[in-house]
Amino acid sequence: MTAHDLIASIFSRVQPGGAGNIRNITSAQVDYLRDLIGKDEEGGAVQPGRGRGFAWLPSGRDKYVVAEEPGGDRFTLTRMSNLVASGSGRLFP
Repeated sequence: MTAHDLIASIFSRVQPGGAGNIRNITSAQVDYLRDLIGKDEEGGAVQPGRGRGFAWLPSGRDKYVVAEEPGGDRFTLTRMSNLVASGSGRLFP
């Protein structure tokens, strides 16, 4: 399994009452995701966040933020997407 596979699996399950781009995840899922990102051949930048949170910036249009909720026992995974790929040197399409 790759980090992208795990994320796809997490987002394939609808969580009622939440935004479509945000999922609640467990501490074990955070640990597994970090392990998979470390083994990812593509790599991608990982920026540390508060507590055990982090941002993962793989190549492609989707970027991910894992945020640790206050108390440290709950986490959220947020998917952010570029809606329009920018052209080289262009601010707007």
